[in-house]
Amino acid sequence: MSPPGEESSGRGDDSAESGASDDSHVDPSEAFAALSDPLRVDILRALAAFHRESGPGPIGFADLRKRVDVRDSGRFRYHLNELRDHFVRKADGGYRLTHAGIEIVAAILAGTYTERGSMGPEPLDSVCSLCDASAVAVYEDGYCAVSCENDHPLFHWSVPPAAAADASLPEVVSRAELFARQAIERTLAGVCPKCSAPVDPAIVEDDAAPTPRLRARCDTCGATMAGPVGFCLLVDPAVESFYRRHDRPLDDLYVWEPAFVADDSTVSVAATDPLRVEISVTLDDETLAVSVDEAGRVSVDQSDHPSTDQSDRPSTDEPSRGSE
Repeated sequence: MSPPGEESSGRGDDSAESGASDDSHVDPSEAFAALSDPLRVDILRALAAFHRESGPGPIGFADLRKRVDVRDSGRFRYHLNELRDHFVRKADGGYRLTHAGIEIVAAILAGTYTERGSMGPEPLDSVCSLCDASAVAVYEDGYCAVSCENDHPLFHWSVPPAAAADASLPEVVSRAELFARQAIERTLAGVCPKCSAPVDPAIVEDDAAPTPRLRARCDTCGATMAGPVGFCLLVDPAVESFYRRHDRPLDDLYVWEPAFVADDSTVSVAATDPLRVEISVTLDDETLAVSVDEAGRVSVDQSDHPSTDQSDRPSTDEPSRGSE
């Protein structure tokens, strides 16, 4: 998570002017210690509610205290100032959330740190590529997991509690797939899907897997992307167009169902230094020849099948099959 930019210079009186901090880095333990009192969390919630209603501008001290419903002005001022080094900025005679404040309130409201829920198991309209047993989904502790009745893992992805609230289990699976596709696309673009720091995606050979896999680890937050090399094709426009031309949109399939994800026999190593993988994508006796380089970049040989119309292309505007 990127550190905030210009911040208030300290925890002085409310009349003090905001200024640039001498040190933009705040120790994480100190930052989270500022959230140790429930009143401070209420202040952040009130600021977030004000921003939703009125936009990103500041709210005055008296109005903010009224929203939080604290009669003791001195007590309120003390707790507000405890938030000012990291989560709240004083500006233009009022207070507003910093970027870090917005992020932490979003996590609080989403239930990321507090909510726990579970659903399932529930069968899905899908079968395992290994044994043809029915796929079964479960949601627990913030994760959506899909396996078959014979316990072959198919898919595993995190889903924040807020995204699972008031949703059926199949809807949770759909949201997990959406998050997975977005994460794959960001990872292949060199951006951590968790904290937006730079990452280096790589296709690597794994002794524990029969075919090379997509892997990336963020050195900033520690988030890890792991999945079959076929994940790179899930978000490739030429592959998506090929499936759509054969009346089988990829969006209509679960992410673990396309043969280039489920069937290891479609994958072969064409070169090792640097690593290059070839994947055969076949539909209705027509084959799309796809190669993936060591950084996950996809190349498609268009010479053996008709060209696709531009209007048909999507707009630009562990040992599980896929995990986060």
